[in-house]
Amino acid sequence: MKIKCLICGDSIESKSVHNLVSCKCESCHIDGGNEYLRFGGKDFSKILIIFDDGTEVLASDEENYRRKYEEWENDEYKNLSNFPKKR
Repeated sequence: MKIKCLICGDSIESKSVHNLVSCKCESCHIDGGNEYLRFGGKDFSKILIIFDDGTEVLASDEENYRRKYEEWENDEYKNLSNFPKKR
C-alpha cells in the first residue's frame, strides 16, 4: 500500500514495520509496511491512499477508506492462513 501527497506529488511506501516515510514536503507520512497502515499529515484531503489492487481513496473519505482498509486487512489474513502447515 502507498500514499500520494497531492501537494508535492510524491508517492511513498513503507517497506516494513516501524519504517516511517515522509513525502518530500513533509505534509504526510506512512508507516507499517505490509503489517498495518498508519498514515498522517497536515490535511487528509491532500492524501491519496493507493491500495495494492490500484484502488485510490482520499484519506478524508473516511467511509470508503475504512471499507477498503477492512477488505485489505481481510485479504492479508487470508494470505497468512494459506501458508503450508509444518508437520
